[in-house]
Amino acid sequence: MNRTLQISGKRLDEESPESWLWHGRRVVIADGTTANMPDTTENQQLYPQSKSQKKEVGFPTVRMLAFITLGSGALIETAMGACEGKGSGEQSLMIQMIPNLNADDIVLGDAIFETYFILALLLIAGVDGVFEKNGARKIDFRKSFMKLGKKDALFRLERPPKPPWMSREFYDQWTPDHLIIRAIKTKNRIIVTTLIDAEAYPRSDISALYTKRWNIELDFRSIKTIMNMEMLRCKTPAMVRKEIYVHFLVYNLIRALMARVAKATEQVPRDVSFKAAKQTLNGARVLLLFCPNCTLNQVQAQMIVIIGEHKVGDRPGRSEPRAVKRRPKAFKKLQHSRAKARQLNKYKG
Repeated sequence: MNRTLQISGKRLDEESPESWLWHGRRVVIADGTTANMPDTTENQQLYPQSKSQKKEVGFPTVRMLAFITLGSGALIETAMGACEGKGSGEQSLMIQMIPNLNADDIVLGDAIFETYFILALLLIAGVDGVFEKNGARKIDFRKSFMKLGKKDALFRLERPPKPPWMSREFYDQWTPDHLIIRAIKTKNRIIVTTLIDAEAYPRSDISALYTKRWNIELDFRSIKTIMNMEMLRCKTPAMVRKEIYVHFLVYNLIRALMARVAKATEQVPRDVSFKAAKQTLNGARVLLLFCPNCTLNQVQAQMIVIIGEHKVGDRPGRSEPRAVKRRPKAFKKLQHSRAKARQLNKYKG
């Protein structure tokens, strides 16, 4: 299933025109998310619930890391794991996925990926990175290696000790003794990147590129909310993985339709509404089933017209609180397993 997903993402990405690239290079956004699944013994064993939740009350949780291209929105690679235990974090999943990137790619991500060894592994693969500064890293622009402009400078990072997951041979032979990275301070954050050529990649361009990282959050919302993957339905880990891959494949199918609409209407895919594309595709499926006189080409042409009319609004600098207005229903929270709760209710009655 993962191979099928990779092929679908690759085909969609290869059909992208050069105008969808950034400085002639493909930008891949990296980020992680989670999803819950039915509380079965099999699921709990492989994807255990958070330790902060009481036993038999929470749900098993799977962590997913995805690579989604900025231009076409294609999901080209994913990795999954538990949310608990060694090697289950987003950094570990990222390290697994780096070999599947193309040379000359640019990876765009948040601060969790801004580590020495992820930067080093990206450079070994011929890939550049653009990340927000990790909170643990201290950057003083007065002590830069070379100044490139106002709040724009190069810094030398020395290689830290070998991490437990890396072999001594790889550490000694492949990881560099130091890295030269570029730091850019904007109004809201410090951006760390391996794009050290200030003439080829101006400060303003890199700053504007980082703001587009938010697109992957919208892509996850499309997959989890619009496509109903917030709560998985399968009761075994093997079927859970298949369910996730099917959602991702359908996501790429809708993205392929959006790319076709963008080309026909001279837009970019990010300006096309994902929800409108999904609803139109569902409507076309019904039309083909119950309209024997309708041809596929006719339906497809009409879909392009309909979807092209639904553009995503331009809302620069939008900031929303992480809060919901709708109040939950006044039900008590389940504090025990359902079997125990039934016994307690029976005893009270």
